[in-house]
Amino acid sequence: MTMCGGMGGATRRVRLRDRAAERLLEMILSGGLAVGERLPPERELVERLGVSRTVVREALNLLEARGVVSIEHGRGAVVSGGNPAAVQEALSALLRVRSRSLLELQEIRRILEVEVAGLAAERAGPEEVRAMREQLERMRAQIDAPEGYVDADVEFHAQLARATGNGVLLTMLEPVVELLRESRKVSASLPGAALRALEEHERILGCVERGDARGAREEMRAHLEHTHRDIREALEEGLLADGRATRREEGR
Repeated sequence: MTMCGGMGGATRRVRLRDRAAERLLEMILSGGLAVGERLPPERELVERLGVSRTVVREALNLLEARGVVSIEHGRGAVVSGGNPAAVQEALSALLRVRSRSLLELQEIRRILEVEVAGLAAERAGPEEVRAMREQLERMRAQIDAPEGYVDADVEFHAQLARATGNGVLLTMLEPVVELLRESRKVSASLPGAALRALEEHERILGCVERGDARGAREEMRAHLEHTHRDIREALEEGLLADGRATRREEGR
C-alpha cells in the first residue's frame, strides 16, 4: 500500500510539474518575453499557477533542461537564447499536447505577429526587404498551387520575424505557423482568398519598406483577422475537421 501510494503521489507531482511548465510556456508566449527578460518572481508564480514552490521549481528546472529558460543566481528565471531549437521543440510539444484548435492558434499568431510586423518596420534593412520581396514573387507565381503558395507565405512570415533581430520571436512563431500549415492550404484555396492575402502581404511589406511601424501593425492585424475568418469559414463548410491541430487536418 505504501509503495502504491508513493508511486501515485510521484505521478501526480509529475503531472503538476508538467502542467505548470505548460502554463509557464504560455506566459512566455503571451507576454512576448525577449531573451534575457525575467519571468515573474517565484512567489508570484506560486500564486498565479496555484501550486507549491516545489512544483514551480521543478517546472522551471524542466524548462531549463529544455533550453527555454536559464536560472540565474540573484535574478531568477530568464528567457534563454542559448538553444532556439530546444525552445521550438518545447513549444511544438506544448501546442500538440494541449490540442489547440486552429482558431486558438490564430489567436497566438495575433499576439506575436502584430508586434513582429511593427518591429520589422523599425529594424529591417535592404537585404531583409529583398528577401521578403522574393517570397511575395513566389506567392504570386504559385497563386493557383496551394502547397507552393503556402510554402512561400510561411517563409515570408519567417523572414519578417528574422528582420526584427529577435530570435526568440522567430522561435516562438515557427511552431505555431507549422501547425497551421496544412489548414492554410485549404483556406488559401477559398475563392479570392489567395489573391487577397497576397495584396495584404504587399501592403505589410510596403509599410516595412517605409519604416511605418504603426501601419505595419495595422496591416498585419487586418491580414490575420481575414485569415481567422477564412479558417472559420472552412470549418463551417466542413472543409476542415473540428479544428484540432493535432489531427493535421487536410486544410489551410
